[in-house]
Amino acid sequence: MRNFLNKTLRVCGVAVLVVAGFAALPAYGQGRDFSDLTGASNIVTADDAKGTDWQARQAQIEAEARQALQSTNGRRAAVAPGQLSNGDKIRMNVYGEEELSGEFEVDNTGSLSLPLIGEMIARGKTPRELERAIAEVLERGYLKNPRVSVEVLNFRPFFILGEVNKPGSYPYSNEMSVINAVALGGGYTTRAKTGKVLVRRASNPEQEEWVSEDSLVYPGDVLRVDERFF
Repeated sequence: MRNFLNKTLRVCGVAVLVVAGFAALPAYGQGRDFSDLTGASNIVTADDAKGTDWQARQAQIEAEARQALQSTNGRRAAVAPGQLSNGDKIRMNVYGEEELSGEFEVDNTGSLSLPLIGEMIARGKTPRELERAIAEVLERGYLKNPRVSVEVLNFRPFFILGEVNKPGSYPYSNEMSVINAVALGGGYTTRAKTGKVLVRRASNPEQEEWVSEDSLVYPGDVLRVDERFF
């Protein structure tokens, strides 16, 4: 009887150790830790947390992204990275002419409304090209040898959709990568397909392509994180 009890205790002890070992393992498919990119502690959201609000947010951002891409398409030529477009904000300084200087936003038609000059097309121009265009207009009838500088304060935002915890539009910053964009979107959900995302470039809105996590993001881009199927 004693031998039987000893064997039973040994078997039970092994079973407890095995269960404890499994409990210590991380959950499969758990979201990535983006704390090194965002300063936040582990951003992990279970799929169960994706309710009506998350779905409504997806639909809202989807509509906003579609509208933004349409504004860069159609009769207007697509803009290249580094060129101004609708929604970009600039600071213009005309040296010695404080009343002509200030902060301005490119409107839905791709134009700026500037003091003295009035409407001027900014869409498709780089900041340096815009400086020269403004100086030429001022020199033709208003100022002698005007000196103009243009600084971009805020580029139009980018959009991130799909399997991220916080789909939305976010401010663009220079040299932003796809993985930085995912971090701003709250990190991957547990169902996300990681490693590559789908992107529609504002410079080529008709084409959707797969890009890696270290690829650069540009103003107005729409990123979509796909769902994995295993």
